[in-house]
Amino acid sequence: NFKSGKDINLKIEPNDKLAIVGMSGSGKSTMVKLLVDFFSPSKGKLTFNGFNSTKVDKHVLRSYVNYVPQTPYIFSGTIKENLLLGSRPDITEKDILKACQIAEIESEIEQLPLQFETKMDENAKILSGGQKQRLTIARALLSPAKILIFDEATSGLDTITEKKVVDNLMKLKDKTIIFIAHRLAIAQRTNNIVVVDHGQIVEQGSHEKLMQKHGFYYNLVEN
Repeated sequence: NFKSGKDINLKIEPNDKLAIVGMSGSGKSTMVKLLVDFFSPSKGKLTFNGFNSTKVDKHVLRSYVNYVPQTPYIFSGTIKENLLLGSRPDITEKDILKACQIAEIESEIEQLPLQFETKMDENAKILSGGQKQRLTIARALLSPAKILIFDEATSGLDTITEKKVVDNLMKLKDKTIIFIAHRLAIAQRTNNIVVVDHGQIVEQGSHEKLMQKHGFYYNLVEN
């Protein structure tokens, strides 16, 4: 629940699927980074189930909210070790496979000679940019977080693979998912679109509703 005077007033319900769109520099990423306490609100407040975010320990907060940036973080180690970074306790092989299936990366890992035991350096040269992004999406799904924020985290994928991944994520009934959408095709797949301009929420609603308004969102789509 964001509240900050006239600038931001937004309530996100549990298990919502939300897209935040806007021109480059409009404040989309800054807004969601407040959710993981990368920044603190300069005014107003941000609450989780009524608890002020400034009163919640950062480590606890980030176990509930997982922020996945555009640039994937990969460290030296096996693919499996990378997937299990920050994972919830008692993860099973079945959990790992399911997360990789949702992220549309399982078949590509299984084609590697050592599969999940394949070793990578920190540059992960054996994987493409899009594969690294899908690996970090799978990692987020293995975390204990109930809120997942994908900040242009599918930008390296072709449109067909991106559609599959987004459709898979949309089917997750027990996760709140926020997409910072670089492609408006992602926004169209969600039931709630928030349009940000100059750090303010200027429109909110479904794709159909916003297109009918002929406002900011309509102009983003048409241009």
